[in-house]
This record gives sequence, structure tokens and C-alpha cells, in this order.
Amino acid sequence: MNVNHLLRPASQQDVYSNGDARIVRESPIQTSADKNERPSVVYHGLESSSLPDAGGVVTNVYEASTETNEEANARLSGVVRLLSKDLGNASANLKYSYDAALESLSPDLAEKDWGFSISGGELTVTAGSDALSEQETDSIREALLSAGVEYGAGRVSSTVIEAVQLDRGPAGVSNGIGRYDVSEENFGDVVDLRQYLQSHAPGGRYGQHRVDPSDIAGLFYTGGQAMMDQIVAKAEESFARPSDFGRIEV
Repeated sequence: MNVNHLLRPASQQDVYSNGDARIVRESPIQTSADKNERPSVVYHGLESSSLPDAGGVVTNVYEASTETNEEANARLSGVVRLLSKDLGNASANLKYSYDAALESLSPDLAEKDWGFSISGGELTVTAGSDALSEQETDSIREALLSAGVEYGAGRVSSTVIEAVQLDRGPAGVSNGIGRYDVSEENFGDVVDLRQYLQSHAPGGRYGQHRVDPSDIAGLFYTGGQAMMDQIVAKAEESFARPSDFGRIEV
């Protein structure tokens, strides 16, 4: 799976000063310094009473930790692994339990348009274009829980959340997948796991060219792309790296 376009490492930032507030490098740059090292930048401001009288306010202050190119590449390789191999294995377990749950439902209920996900460790069931009665919703939830779908859903959720958080790096911001707010608390609002599984079913958008039909984990090798379809559409970009990252504006 090619997600390199989503995983852009941070560039080195400039030092900035306006006389009253400044951003300086945490340590001086030595001529013999490793060319791969990215110096951190830290904001040093004065008391609020010493700010310029122009009426401006301090905005967008971030601290960027030192991370070498080698460390950044290793971290982003970890993101790719999480969204391919690790997510594939987690998704295979989810599919096994989901298929078992469907078999325990009546054909009419199994074919209705509904979804499921997990938030805060709790399995959730939502109606789609078809209305669900309270009894039908309870029947679906009971079938999913009895088949162990909650555990598979939790593993898929934690894998995706780990990848998103890892992409933010030491600075806590990202221009890649890490810019989206996906957490244990809101995962169910962002990702419909039934929709995710169906996107890999016969005729779906993903997983149609695996060599070994029995390789269920391989079916979800591009699961990261399927997840991104929903994340981009529904999640807030709360951790986007600003264009003036590492600078101070007054």
C-alpha cells in the first residue's frame, strides 16, 4: 500500500525574532553537526505586559522536538506497517467474527442497511437507509457480541488510532494522517466498521486482486486506504501542522 503521500516528514524551521519575543534553537548549530539532525526550536517569550503595543496577540506557538531523519523514517515506516500488515491481521479477526454474527441473524435483518463500530470500548449499532426497530437493534448487537465482534473491532480501532498518533511525531502535529482527530472516544463517529468490511467484499473497492483467496489478512492489505476514505470524510483536522509551524506571530 502506498501511503507515502500522506506521510511527509517535518521540515527544519527557521529561527525568528522580533526583539520582544523570539524563537531560538535549543542548542547552537555546530559546523560538525550531523547533517541528518533536525534541531528543535523553542519559543522564549516575555511577560504579557512586555508584548508590543500594536494590539497583537501570541498565536500558534508549538515546540518541535529534535528528530533525526533516521528516526523520522523509522517512525513513518511504523505507520505504514500499522496500516497494512497489522491492520490486515486485525481486520481478518474482525471479519471472522462478523461473518459468524451474520449467520446467526435472519436473512432479512442481515441484509438490511445498518452499521456497527466501537467507541470508548463499547460496541455501537446504527441504522442506515433502513429503519431499525429497538428489537432489531438489540438483536444485531446481541449477535455481534456473541460472536466476539467487540474484540475484533477494538483491535482494528486501536491499530488505526496508534497509526494516527504515531504519524504526529514528537511535535504532535502532522500534514499526513496524523492531522485527523481519531481517538478511542470518537472512533465510532468516524468509522463504520461494517462499511469498512463491505468495501473489501466481492465487488467492493478494495482487496479484489489478492493471489491467495484463503489469505483473509491479505484481503485487507489496503485497509489503510479504506479507513482513510472515512477518516478524511468525517474526522476533524485538529492536529494539522500550520504553515507557520515553529514561528511566533505577534
